[in-house]
Amino acid sequence: MKSNAPGNDRVQIRPLLVWTAVLLLIIIIAVFNRSPSKPTAQQPTEAQTTNVVSNASVMKTISPSHPSTRPAQAETEPETARLISLMSDKSLTLQARRQAVRSLGKIGTDEAMAALKTALTNDSPPYLKAAIAEGLGASPNAEARDLLHELVNGKDQTTARAAARGFAARGDADAVDTLGNLLFNDQTPLSVRTEAALALGDVSLPSAQDQLTRAITQIQDDDVRESVLDGLGRRPFSDTEGFFRDYLNSTTVPPESKVLAIEAIRDAEGNVAPFLSNYLNDPNPDVRAAAKQALDFLSPNPTPAPGTK
Repeated sequence: MKSNAPGNDRVQIRPLLVWTAVLLLIIIIAVFNRSPSKPTAQQPTEAQTTNVVSNASVMKTISPSHPSTRPAQAETEPETARLISLMSDKSLTLQARRQAVRSLGKIGTDEAMAALKTALTNDSPPYLKAAIAEGLGASPNAEARDLLHELVNGKDQTTARAAARGFAARGDADAVDTLGNLLFNDQTPLSVRTEAALALGDVSLPSAQDQLTRAITQIQDDDVRESVLDGLGRRPFSDTEGFFRDYLNSTTVPPESKVLAIEAIRDAEGNVAPFLSNYLNDPNPDVRAAAKQALDFLSPNPTPAPGTK
């Protein structure tokens, strides 16, 4: 009898070889998957790199250096240059040049301010310099206020008076303080003091009216007092009616001062005719005549003289 042992050994070895091959295949696949040639999550792919370059190009087109996003001041430069040319053109009328400097003040760029300061220091006509000073009151430039302080205290009275009007245009607390100091300083030239009184009348702040009513009681110069009354007459009559009533009814105020007050009231804002009618029968003939003249100015129909029909 033949033995079956060798055949059985071959049958048993065959499955072992199969499993060995499977195991080697698994190992090869695992090693391939861990190969560095595959992009990882931390390494940008070619597509991602392309997107980054594209986004950078888009951001460059909307950067602040793009003309569409330049500051508004750059857009006004051609107009500023045009106005500077008009201001400097001696062949133009003074009126045209004065209008140019007022417009430059309103623009208020550093370039415009530099041109105005140059015009103030050269041989420009006095009334052109005055227009510059007055126009600074409407300037948004930070240097305008300091320059106005310098001009209003300068030796050129024409420019100083214009600077006072510039302060009136500013109309703030600093303007009231500056104009009040000029008004009460008897070392200030008379023309500048009277201009300061008128300018205070154009400032709407109550403190400006307080300065004027105080000046009536403290300042003795007749010219200044007349301007103070005119300054009060520039204000709304609803604000000043009480002052004028007390002033006209006072027994210590001379008739000539009352006449000046009535003339100031005539120019006040509001319906002043009923108030002035009260003085058509004033004991003093000059006051009566001033009241009638003021009413005739306000009304096209002549006011009958007291005691007539």
